[in-house]
Amino acid sequence: MKAQITHLTHRHSYSLRSLLIGIIGSLLLIPAHSFAQVCNTKQVAETISIRNFINPDTLISLATSSGPTAKDINSNLTWDRCVYGQQWNYTTQQCDGSPVLLSWPEALQKASVLGWRVPNIKELNSILNMQCTYPPFDLAIFPGTPASEDHGLWTSSPHIGDVSGTRTNAWYIDLGPGLLNYRDAIDEKTKNFVKFVK
Repeated sequence: MKAQITHLTHRHSYSLRSLLIGIIGSLLLIPAHSFAQVCNTKQVAETISIRNFINPDTLISLATSSGPTAKDINSNLTWDRCVYGQQWNYTTQQCDGSPVLLSWPEALQKASVLGWRVPNIKELNSILNMQCTYPPFDLAIFPGTPASEDHGLWTSSPHIGDVSGTRTNAWYIDLGPGLLNYRDAIDEKTKNFVKFVK
């Protein structure tokens, strides 16, 4: 009887172990970019809603109009609706293509060459949709914004990294829960996405 119970216990622990290994293995096979946006509409929106954005060409709400830019009527800033590397598709009213990862110096340089600029930390924070995560943006206004735990959107705001006052880091907002963080701004290997403003 004791041998039979021991055999059943070992078989049960083996089955449980196999199940856990299978679950963990399945989770490891999920690609990092397979996040689905989650929005809690019961939470009070803490930032700008869609009614505060208008198409700068037609002065019509982006809810009923299409265009590659969105104008925030509160701050008077005009935002590129796509992340750098994507292109606006007038037919689908979506951002096509893949966003491009840039170092902080590359992001600042690209923005300048294209007649835009990288937003500062306050500006970028003002367009977050705190009801949503992965990404923390209103996808009706900014379609195609990637969700990522590894990369965020650069700001132009430096972070003072040490007591000597050397500007070696820059602030960014992550594209998961929308947390504020900083990264090395000098190392060309440190990359994030960027959304332009003017």
